[in-house]
Amino acid sequence: MRRRLTGLLLATLLALPAMAQAMTAIIYQPQLRDRDVPAASWTHIFGVARAQGFDTLVVQWTQHGEGGFTAPADQDWLAARFADADAAGLKLVLGLNSDPDFYIRQQQPARMLTGYLRRLSRDNLSLAKLWAGRLDPALIQGWYLPAEIDDVQWRDADANDVLTHYLSNEAKQLRAVVDRPVYASSFFAGNMAPQTYAQMLRQLEQDSGIRLWVQDGAGTAKLNVAERQVYLDAVSDAGGDCHNPASHGVVYELFVQTGDDTAFRAEPRPVNEARHILGKRADCNRDSVFFSLRYLPALNGVLPY
Repeated sequence: MRRRLTGLLLATLLALPAMAQAMTAIIYQPQLRDRDVPAASWTHIFGVARAQGFDTLVVQWTQHGEGGFTAPADQDWLAARFADADAAGLKLVLGLNSDPDFYIRQQQPARMLTGYLRRLSRDNLSLAKLWAGRLDPALIQGWYLPAEIDDVQWRDADANDVLTHYLSNEAKQLRAVVDRPVYASSFFAGNMAPQTYAQMLRQLEQDSGIRLWVQDGAGTAKLNVAERQVYLDAVSDAGGDCHNPASHGVVYELFVQTGDDTAFRAEPRPVNEARHILGKRADCNRDSVFFSLRYLPALNGVLPY
């Protein structure tokens, strides 16, 4: 009888859909000054990342405004780096166009936001087609939208509707290019109650099909440790059964911000602190993402800060 029950249990488990494997990813934010790093060094850089336990490289953007990585020579350089990452055994989540004016433009009234976000969608679609044509589609394991979702602008119902429509459209059009998950990130600074913020993200994921990662806020330190944890618990369904978390993962920050928000400047965390952060993993089988490759202690400053 026991053998029969064991067999039935095994058959039931095999019939269940396999749980998706959470990624352990490191974000790389390309800078034009990185072109001064010798080409041979990138094999070492990505090899170190792989040896540290990362399985995925999230490239934050492949274009930054009108001048960042738009030239053919710069795109050739990026393509070579993607090949280096692939050779090191890293999967690739490919970021698209990052508009430096996004945080100013997002403050427009909802009726004006629609046209602006439509332009962003066109730019992202064009860029996705470019890279899908240049790379083996098997190398692209996901798309990343660099526009980060805050807890201020999108509280307004009309603005939230515009954002939902934008994200839904992005998900559809990018998957039509290469059918992979589409990711974006969000951050909090105490402008919404934790549960309200979590519900906003949960609804955005459900209505748009986008997978959201929540930044832990440790590097920017807008809130203290206890305050940040309340938000992280809210979006992870901590204390629950992990049935309905409000995000697909956490972005752990390996830096300390040294400038204000108008001109981001940062430095790496002390080595012991960074090692502690690198040991963290998001609960509920969610993605663990770390920002960023530039601040990884094992690289000893090979990439300029």
